[in-house]
Amino acid sequence: MKLGIVNTSLKEDIFRLLKQYWGFDSFRSHQEDIILSVLDGKDTLALLPTGGGKSLCFQLPGLALGGTTLVISPLIALMNDQVHHLRNKGISAVAINAAMNFKEIDIALNNAAMGHVQFLYISPERLQNENFRQKLSHLPITLIAVDEAHCISQWGYDFRPSYRKIAEFRSYFPGVNLVALTASATQFVVHDIQKQLQFKHENVIRQSFERKNLRYVVQLEENKIPRLLKIISNIGGSGLVYLRNRKKTEELARFLKQKKISSMAYHAGLKYDERQSIQQKWIENKIQVICATNAFGMGIDKADVRFVVHLDLPDSIEAYFQEAGRAGRDGKIAYSTIFFTQADQQRLLDNFKLVFPELDEIKQTYQAICNYYQVAIGAGEGLSIDFDLEAICKSYNLSPMLVYNSVKFLEKENYFSFLEGGYEPSKVLVNFNKEEIYQYEIRHPKFETLLKTLLRSYGGLFENYVPIHEKDLAYRVKLSAATVAEYLNILNKEEVLSYVPQSSLPKLVFMQDRVQVKFLEFNPENYHLLKERYLERIRAVIDYSNNNSICRQVQLLIYFNEHNFADCGHCDVCLLKRPKNYEKVKNKLMEAFEERPYSLDELHHKMRSSHDATWVKAFNEMIDDGIICECDAVYSLTKS
Repeated sequence: MKLGIVNTSLKEDIFRLLKQYWGFDSFRSHQEDIILSVLDGKDTLALLPTGGGKSLCFQLPGLALGGTTLVISPLIALMNDQVHHLRNKGISAVAINAAMNFKEIDIALNNAAMGHVQFLYISPERLQNENFRQKLSHLPITLIAVDEAHCISQWGYDFRPSYRKIAEFRSYFPGVNLVALTASATQFVVHDIQKQLQFKHENVIRQSFERKNLRYVVQLEENKIPRLLKIISNIGGSGLVYLRNRKKTEELARFLKQKKISSMAYHAGLKYDERQSIQQKWIENKIQVICATNAFGMGIDKADVRFVVHLDLPDSIEAYFQEAGRAGRDGKIAYSTIFFTQADQQRLLDNFKLVFPELDEIKQTYQAICNYYQVAIGAGEGLSIDFDLEAICKSYNLSPMLVYNSVKFLEKENYFSFLEGGYEPSKVLVNFNKEEIYQYEIRHPKFETLLKTLLRSYGGLFENYVPIHEKDLAYRVKLSAATVAEYLNILNKEEVLSYVPQSSLPKLVFMQDRVQVKFLEFNPENYHLLKERYLERIRAVIDYSNNNSICRQVQLLIYFNEHNFADCGHCDVCLLKRPKNYEKVKNKLMEAFEERPYSLDELHHKMRSSHDATWVKAFNEMIDDGIICECDAVYSLTKS
């Protein structure tokens, strides 16, 4: 669809769609500009910080354009989450990921080819397969959206070589424009994204990374837990605490419960249903604090998060900015705090050595995995396996950390695709028609109740794989969950239905046939460049934690190439620069406003004994914090 200049009726359409599907009357900052740019047929790079509403910037124009919007994203959990939300709005959406079997993929692509899919999500690794690209070329694609677009740049903080296939794939749809989206990119990465995606013209729409309502605090602190308890007590409301490993999240969650603080741990080792349940309870404020690894947060739009605390140093400023940005999306005051020790800084540097195993160790891991799963040389492309890290390490006497990080590097080199465990719930597709099922029930009465309940409980089973919950089925048919799973496996063997049970293990997918170790091709320059960039990001985090002379927000803005900003006035660095009597002056203002409203002239007279610069600074801060408000040139305390 070639639009040229966006007309008035189309502008009215996007507001109608916004209200119809999202229930909003207006856009967030820069969303409308991005959407109109996309609808005007321009390749567009949208640079919005966490909480800026990136998904709307391709979902709404995708609806306006009609046809199918192809969304390329590296995050399985985020894909599934967005598909779930779109379906709840009555919008048809499907995600194709490496955990799906060939039958599932064919069904999804056939539905899309018939025009029944408005949003098709795929991982970038899919574009490596020529056969898959050919199938996509027959779809009615009207827009290509590239999420987490920084992954295309070697200078980005999560480089994925498979993203480089997107530009090649664009040749299949020469008349279709592209929107790329990211929450964090330096100026160099911004230019590289556009170059690698072959933008016809440079076109960046960015929102400032300044967050006026966020209070950044970074403190050298040996006694982290007592300080965390003070934050929870003093600030209150919903919070997130980020830690580096799963064990720490569970230990902290237990400790907080002992202190009568409702808390739960969240990490990739939990089953899919557990993660969904924990996430939902937190969103509904049934849990106050989530203790999480960096597996938590993608796609979660909870507005009222009052604090985010990092008890371990993050791996990069980009990751930190995204995680910290989950606080205060409602525009109210929120806090982002890092507590660190010098040992934490050293640990970050030591961990760098583990993240990049030697090339010989990576080759050893590749051979061990292929041997363990008995994958023959010259075979394996597309093979999806349940990846048992513990069993492989035990069989070949390997370090779990070495194997895990070797797999992550092999993923970057397109040998494997790695999916954390449990993102996919169990699924069922019914192969028999209704008459065949009826006849089968007569011959096998013990399955009758389960089949009838299954068909009553889930729609669309004859057309698509549908997510199911064995525990729910077990409750309805008065059987144990184990018996339900056993029956479904039998029905699967007899081809009455196709049953794909959920696995708690991660999935490892072979992106190409197995090769002999001596023919494994690694680009040494790429390997050393990735190491260099990773080390630079770690050093940037350490520099940020050590720098007590420049405003925290200014430091972050400079990192993302924004300049000419004044100090925030609220971070730990700025607080140290305040006049000694600042709090006293602020309290005097509060006492005055508790008596009655004031005009500026009256206030100036009231505060004549205080230094003008000090009371004006405190007065402006109280306005920014929403403590006082202005109406008809008179200032008063904001009503709660």
